[in-house]
Amino acid sequence: MKGCRPLTLDEVRRASRAFGGYHAVRNHCLFVLGVNAGFRISEMLSLRIRDVVRGRLVVREVAVPRRAMKGKREGRTVYLAPVARQAIWRQIDALHAAGSWHVDTFLFRSRNARNRPIRRETAWRILQEAFGSVGIVGKVGCHALRKTFANMVYEFMLARVASGEPVDPFYEVVKALGHADPKSTTAYLAFRNERVRAAVLHIGEVLHGDHAHG
Repeated sequence: MKGCRPLTLDEVRRASRAFGGYHAVRNHCLFVLGVNAGFRISEMLSLRIRDVVRGRLVVREVAVPRRAMKGKREGRTVYLAPVARQAIWRQIDALHAAGSWHVDTFLFRSRNARNRPIRRETAWRILQEAFGSVGIVGKVGCHALRKTFANMVYEFMLARVASGEPVDPFYEVVKALGHADPKSTTAYLAFRNERVRAAVLHIGEVLHGDHAHG
């Protein structure tokens, strides 16, 4: 969604507990992979069990094929933290319990179609209902998950810089998102306008001072 905003840390925590119903495990997994691994919605919906499992273990890195990538120029590799791997394993267990387990089964399989992933519109509706149930409002659709991931990576890298490490926060976000063009990353972080806000506050203080002495 163009112009969508990232979730705050408090909203992430609230949203993580907002998924219920028959597909609670699947929908929570979708949320976790978006926020914790930075997948695009198209990438997540393209995943099959064979993409995320080797033997009886969830992989640590997922190879996203070029066909699922925006622009379809090249694939990328996404690292899965333990929380993401746990969410995937719970979803695979749910598919197995429903009799839908096969290496070619889509991870986010639709209940209404024979081995088809849910549609983007369905994913959007799932997130809207979950967010609304815990009071999260505004432009917070599917793309908000990836923006949240970008913001959290940036915050983490800023903290590393503050501790004295020679890290380039912006470049690290470029890598984490798998962007070929850094201009795309700039759009992801456009909401971070602290310097502009500081300048506006400064101008306000100057104006206030001039008025006080006038």
